[in-house]
Amino acid sequence: MTRDTPAFAGKTILVSGGSRGIGYATAAAFLDAGANVAICGIDAAHLREAGETLADRGAVAVTQADVSRYADVQRWVEETAAHFGGVDVVVANAGRLVRGNVAALAVAEMDKVLDTNIKGVVYLCRAALPYLLRQRSGVIVNVSSGLGKQGLGGVAVYCASKSAVLGFTESLAQEVADDGVRVYAICPGMVATDMQIQYSGRKTGLPPERLAENILRLASAAAPIPVGECLAIGP
Repeated sequence: MTRDTPAFAGKTILVSGGSRGIGYATAAAFLDAGANVAICGIDAAHLREAGETLADRGAVAVTQADVSRYADVQRWVEETAAHFGGVDVVVANAGRLVRGNVAALAVAEMDKVLDTNIKGVVYLCRAALPYLLRQRSGVIVNVSSGLGKQGLGGVAVYCASKSAVLGFTESLAQEVADDGVRVYAICPGMVATDMQIQYSGRKTGLPPERLAENILRLASAAAPIPVGECLAIGP
């Protein structure tokens, strides 16, 4: 690779929840770095809009998929690998948040958060790992949260889900460390996304682009933390 060659030229990146917020910013950053990018999400309108704007930056594929359903995730990964010729980096970003004390929350609301935030990470890693292990290379970045390390009343279910992502990341990193696959988590504080509006009523916090920059750092050969650890991103 020459000095003028983009850092991720020819690499294929999967980004779940890629139509908005952190996922969209991450997809854009990888495209700017020369990668092929595949995004998924559940909202058709947002996906269509994201695909149209991201296409101006490079090769992007858009798939409607629910990460809490393994069949959807597996289909997305298989279609991406067939379309671009493989998988190199996985960013498990799709997430949900619900506010309210546990005693008052509907079980269905809790299930949506747990299914998306935990199953969505586990399922994506499971579906992508055969490709990464076969080529004995690749990077997985799981998006957790500062609230996965320190609980906060009123969002206990969300905190639980993000804490689970940290435990899964540390464990998976140990499982694949000898197979050339690196696994990390990223733990941002408040990020200025639509989810932040849902939480606080206003879009405040870190710009999603800052998170994207750090996800690219983790995916690079010069990752700033040991495998299995969480990169904390504060204000």
